[in-house]
Amino acid sequence: MAVAPAVHGRVAPGYEPVREEFARNLRDRDDLGAAFAVFRDGDLVVDLWGGTADAATAAPWQRDTLQLIFSGSKGIVVTALMVLVDRGLVGLDTPVAHYWPEFAQAGKAAVTVREVLTFTARLPGLRQKVTQDDIHDPELMAKFIAAQEQESDPRADGIMYGPFSQGWIVAELVRRVDGRPLDEFFAAEIARPHDLDIHFGARSADLHRVAHTEYGSGFLAQFTGFFTSDDPLTQRVWQNPMPFPPDAGVWSDPRRLTSLIPAISALGTARSFARLYGMLALDAVRPLGDAPLVLSRRLLDDARMPRVTRTDQLIGVPMVYGGGGYRLRTEARPGPDGIAFGHDGGGGSANQAWPRARAGVSYVMNRLIALGPDDKRAGSLLKATAAVL
Repeated sequence: MAVAPAVHGRVAPGYEPVREEFARNLRDRDDLGAAFAVFRDGDLVVDLWGGTADAATAAPWQRDTLQLIFSGSKGIVVTALMVLVDRGLVGLDTPVAHYWPEFAQAGKAAVTVREVLTFTARLPGLRQKVTQDDIHDPELMAKFIAAQEQESDPRADGIMYGPFSQGWIVAELVRRVDGRPLDEFFAAEIARPHDLDIHFGARSADLHRVAHTEYGSGFLAQFTGFFTSDDPLTQRVWQNPMPFPPDAGVWSDPRRLTSLIPAISALGTARSFARLYGMLALDAVRPLGDAPLVLSRRLLDDARMPRVTRTDQLIGVPMVYGGGGYRLRTEARPGPDGIAFGHDGGGGSANQAWPRARAGVSYVMNRLIALGPDDKRAGSLLKATAAVL
């Protein structure tokens, strides 16, 4: 009889059902290794980890194990840019070319920062053919985007999500306005001041802490139609390059792990992601004019206000984005998590701010599973947490 993986960490009194769901994920729901954390009113009330960080060596998940959150990185990317917006150095409705003149090429002079953040800029992918190695160079990717025209395909009307391009544009904006690359800016302005173990690309000294990501049941199969399509638009967005290459070993390659690929390369502990989003949740409900922890209430009112509510015509997914690029629920609902903001990540991770509960939550894991009813891991934890709150 198999021994259930041990659950490590602690929960505050009353949060025992959350621990039970976390243990059930490891035992019954195909989790390999994972961590889950909740901050409420600035206090760490859930801090759990368990399972295996590396299936090849059976190395256990530790308290300080780092995990990639893939597209969950987009929520961290926009938070970094919002710091510059809050300081009056970037305007959401200002053309990108105001800060980055080369971006005006090929008729893009009027494209605004907000359009980029909300996936309405008609720039979901690259026209220049690139490889998996090429995307390790964010400045080269920015040059390619600056030179290309917007999509003319009518399916790009309204909203069109892309796995990479938003991150490259935002990273170049940060570099043009501040002078530092995104990873250095985030470390200096957000991570270090708040003692957050979050990084855009791992430091070489931390590679031993990074969990080895693997593809689980049905994960790659869900992308087959996009990764094999002969439709030119689909090829530009989902095959140039594939966001999830067939060999999951790429996610253990030191070059990939240490590179700045803004939209997918944020990695950290659940504890730190939850703390960041917990601070944002507190900032979102503090009185107007009060000093924020990270971002002002005035800016967050705009950044998390629904701005775009459309179905992506390429992938058929309904999406709602706030004015600052945070992903929102498709419909607000009653309850502590009803007006959550943040960004989910491919394979199952969840990183959110819950303003009504003054809480931040984070679930990270190293086995990626297909989106849908078969993956109940994050949902079970979030539901149990909401029930407690």
